[in-house]
Amino acid sequence: MRRSGKSLYPPIDSSAQELKHRLGTFTPDSLLFLAAGLLDHSADLLEEGEGRAAYELLERELSEVYDLATRMRCLSRLGLVVRSHRMYRHCSEEPSTSYAWKPGGYATSLDFLYGGIMPLGTPKSAAMLFEQLTGSTFALSVRLQKTLMRAYIEDVRTRRKRPRILALMPGHLRELEDGPLDLRSVDFSALDEQGTVCAFLSHKYRRQIEINATPLSRIEGSLRGRGGFDLIYAPLLLTITPDERARRLLCELKNQLVVGGRLVVGNVATTADLRGYLALFGRKRLLFRSRSDLKALVDGLKCEVYGDPFNNLNYLILEKGFVPVS
Repeated sequence: MRRSGKSLYPPIDSSAQELKHRLGTFTPDSLLFLAAGLLDHSADLLEEGEGRAAYELLERELSEVYDLATRMRCLSRLGLVVRSHRMYRHCSEEPSTSYAWKPGGYATSLDFLYGGIMPLGTPKSAAMLFEQLTGSTFALSVRLQKTLMRAYIEDVRTRRKRPRILALMPGHLRELEDGPLDLRSVDFSALDEQGTVCAFLSHKYRRQIEINATPLSRIEGSLRGRGGFDLIYAPLLLTITPDERARRLLCELKNQLVVGGRLVVGNVATTADLRGYLALFGRKRLLFRSRSDLKALVDGLKCEVYGDPFNNLNYLILEKGFVPVS
């Protein structure tokens, strides 16, 4: 019998009263039982050719289960349920997901979301998931982020004669490919901890960009004494950076700016449709943050915080102002 693909689960009500009710409704065991049933249903749909319906369960429904497991402190047990399920194999064959686990693979994962070009030989079930992922609002948010980073680059090129720009964990710098860009007029540096990403960028841009392979734990040390940047941008760096470390890093990065310079950092939002999928099937130890979470990282410093139109990514912008002479 062919399944309809209609969700078996009630719509999400994020109000405090409803959340309290839902937390009281589930025990950790019953929540894990629900998760296993959700994965069963999604896998059945996928194997029957209902890719869209299968994906929808992995998007918002699984994210709700993820949120509840986080609050109930049974996330590690949920991870075991997911990794032991046959759906995990289907997802591990999906190209953008499979690369997320590999050293430097995040950059290739982003490329798949940017371009939506499926590799030859992708299994049928994985191909259906790929089609849904690359057509999702999350993928659109990632593409909009690339456009946004390019806009900040163009802005600083307009305002400064020879701007200094630093990109942190920028993937394959696809924003530089969105139209003509004369890098001879820009002092451009990129820093990434993965040798594969640095090798790709070094080969592609040769002497046009200074490429630095630096572990994330040593970013501050590698930047000391450099400074003078007009723009520093880090599209997703905070998504893998714990709070205390993020506070120190943001402070150091702001100190690396010239007066009037701008720091732009992104973070996957707590409201991202794919947060459950990303955390359970993708890269481990991802940290999702709300706009208020991002503000809390800068300890009251003047900043701008905003989200993208789909509430998948949040941005924090700091600008270095003039320091008055006493």
